[in-house]
Amino acid sequence: MKNIKRLTLLALFGILSFAQVASGQTTARETRLSAEVAISPYAQAVPNDSYTFIGISHPSLDSASSAIGVVVEVIGMTTTVNTVAGRATIFTVNAGETHRVFVVNQGHATINSSNSSFTDTQTHLIPTVDSAQFGAIRVTTVAEDPNTAVVVGTNNTYENLAQLSMWGVVYVESGGTGFAMEFVGDMADSTIGGDNTLGVGRLNDENPTAGRGIN
Repeated sequence: MKNIKRLTLLALFGILSFAQVASGQTTARETRLSAEVAISPYAQAVPNDSYTFIGISHPSLDSASSAIGVVVEVIGMTTTVNTVAGRATIFTVNAGETHRVFVVNQGHATINSSNSSFTDTQTHLIPTVDSAQFGAIRVTTVAEDPNTAVVVGTNNTYENLAQLSMWGVVYVESGGTGFAMEFVGDMADSTIGGDNTLGVGRLNDENPTAGRGIN
């Protein structure tokens, strides 16, 4: 199973390597370090049919920074503002919080910026154009060196994605059904550890490295 996850992560990095990203706080950074990126291979938003929901939780692990900045971006989908910034949403997940992200067509009757149920600080919308959109999800850290520990009390704390729990669903509204999304790189299958002699988490290293994205 571990080998399968490792191969899956490498394959998905290859698929998603075309993503346009830029530095700064309005876009995702270009990175292949596994401590800084998590991916889910499929998402969709189809008018009058389906949308994608993602939840990102900070369960307050002893090894977690009290605030972790993340960028969630859609890959291969046409958004309302179809720029690097328009395809992403950036926010900070504080200890104990859960943030909701909806990838939904811009003309959706209820999930939109005019509905107060979707305008709080822990809800984020990525609107797509009103045609069938299919793609993937990429999550990166805001911190450029999330494996540098900050000592809090007696604990080393980190801002890497291994400290967060991510889950999601592609929800088909007509039947009230859907299917789950799996994120490769979050706390469910990430560890801090390994041989750090070759650099931090780089895919072209032969040995697993600190902050690797899979067990």
